[in-house]
Amino acid sequence: MQETRESVVGLRWALGVPIVAALLLALLLATGANHEVFFLVNRFPWPADARLWSNVTIFGDTMPLLCLLLPFAGRRPDLVWAVMVALIVVSFGVDGAKDLFNTPRPPALLLPDQFHLIGFRAVTGSFPSGHSAAAFAFAGAICMLRFPLPAKVAALTGAVLVAVSRVAVGIHWPRDVLGGAVFGWLGMLASIWLAARWRWGLNAGAQRGFALLLVIAALYTAWTYTAGYPLARPLLIVLPLAMLALAWPGLRRLFGTPAL
Repeated sequence: MQETRESVVGLRWALGVPIVAALLLALLLATGANHEVFFLVNRFPWPADARLWSNVTIFGDTMPLLCLLLPFAGRRPDLVWAVMVALIVVSFGVDGAKDLFNTPRPPALLLPDQFHLIGFRAVTGSFPSGHSAAAFAFAGAICMLRFPLPAKVAALTGAVLVAVSRVAVGIHWPRDVLGGAVFGWLGMLASIWLAARWRWGLNAGAQRGFALLLVIAALYTAWTYTAGYPLARPLLIVLPLAMLALAWPGLRRLFGTPAL
């Protein structure tokens, strides 16, 4: 009975989020409200909006997400392996969709005085949002693997905020972030399925290799990375250093360093 209940709950997590995102996307397209919702979010008088959204939106970038994964090295090999598979699956899916649809971003269609643009400017490859896909893929891993409910809620809330931020910084339409949510979540669902059947990434050698990759990503992020948002640079220094500190016990266990 308990196993059946867990399966039902797991199925809800696996399919609930992409179904809701797909329904919202269909509603947005059916009503033609894409531009209206964009202006509603983008022009809203958010407090300290440039700095706020710069710091939120970076969590849809690969490097900060790899930093967030670092504390799980040596502790949750299933999560680390699933995310590594998703790096390939989600990236190929999103890049292929961007090439297929080739839709213009807001800066390509709107005049500078019509909207707020924070950070870098891009004009092509609007659908789907890669940052939203990455954030929802990461949240999907937390939600679909064994984690406590508060962690799942926090991860999903964070992904939603990243999606909103992509509209707030003026680089994506609402349809892009909803499409990114679907791509990212389903991509992670496929990655978890693949990771469970191809278990090579769970062995100690592979996990050590992944851990080294994550450490390098953290050091690179702290040293020079901006993610296209200079206002977020202080966070991009503090975040990886904090994650390295949190990761130390797991790394020591993974690499077999004796306790001091």
